[in-house]
Amino acid sequence: PFSFLELGQQFNLAQALRFGTLPQLNELTEDFEKQQFLMSYAHTYIQEEIKGEQLVRNLDPFRRFLDVAAQCNGKIINFANIARDVGTHENHVKEYFSILEDTLLGFFLEPFVHSFRKRLSHKPKFYFFDPGVVRALVKMLALPLNTGNSAYGEAFEHYVILECIRLANTFKPEYRFSYLQTKDGAEIDLVVERPGQSHLFIEIKSSNNVRPEQLNTLKHLTKDFGSCEAICLSTDPFAKKFESINVLPWQQGIRQFFTLDSAASS
Repeated sequence: PFSFLELGQQFNLAQALRFGTLPQLNELTEDFEKQQFLMSYAHTYIQEEIKGEQLVRNLDPFRRFLDVAAQCNGKIINFANIARDVGTHENHVKEYFSILEDTLLGFFLEPFVHSFRKRLSHKPKFYFFDPGVVRALVKMLALPLNTGNSAYGEAFEHYVILECIRLANTFKPEYRFSYLQTKDGAEIDLVVERPGQSHLFIEIKSSNNVRPEQLNTLKHLTKDFGSCEAICLSTDPFAKKFESINVLPWQQGIRQFFTLDSAASS
């Protein structure tokens, strides 16, 4: 998929969250055409890539797995639960996820490992490579995403994480990404390990007016951690700061921390 930097003036956040940013979508103008393309893309992937390459012997469980995996996008993965929902063995589910990784359809975001005061989760999350493909797999393309609801927030978080990791792979390949969640459910969306620098803790909010109380978890966990840098990427139009946490418009923040655009940090 294109990044927002590649699309430039053509980039539209609402369209990116609803349909993703696969290059072929740029040639389509109507929502219905985009829906048809993405549904065909998901279908073609199963029929041609998986069946043609003989990556799995039986496509039916894999089709059911794709549906469940898409519903679990951005959530902590429980292999046993997914196996039960799909009706297959847990080892098959792990193999299916490996196929998605090998064919570049998604990636695991591993849990942050550190000698933290609080006990941390040790299960990974899984993210598909494009929001539009996820919405095609869960058959939600025809439904608009309304600002402020949970689906919009999840789509925004997914998209921002993809952009951070995708651009870092190009400009900051030495960075390592994970997420942090304590056993009592407190969570930080992204933890970035930067060689020679302090850890970067990132909270992602789809709000255009982030308030201090929305950052309490980030504030408390980073304070427990010690030396680190904490930011919030949001749809706020202007940068602001609450104590030690910088709240940045998401595009500005991504440019500043994950590209070589020095002007963004000035």
